[in-house]
Amino acid sequence: MVRETIAEASITALTPDRSGISLGCAGRPDHGIGRVAFVLVDLAKEESANLIDRGDLQYAPPLPTLVREVWMSSGPLTAGATYRAFVHLYDRTGVNLVAYDRRDFTID
Repeated sequence: MVRETIAEASITALTPDRSGISLGCAGRPDHGIGRVAFVLVDLAKEESANLIDRGDLQYAPPLPTLVREVWMSSGPLTAGATYRAFVHLYDRTGVNLVAYDRRDFTID
């Protein structure tokens, strides 16, 4: 019998301004989290050039099965532009994506 893996990821807070964003997340995979990755992209640019900023948090054993993290981007943002923020949760190896959440937003 194969046991189904349950994993959840959610963006819990998103505070944008022209200097960047503050992004809060929560995640819970059954078998432990090896890495949480944050990605910020500009939706108006071509895919090959749309990355604004990214950050990774690695975890050492014993691996957590519940995390709450906050990440702050360092890239300046443009008023009126639309962006997408991602949170990716990776399994205990830190390689295999097990859950993600994303949120689109515009800077006022």
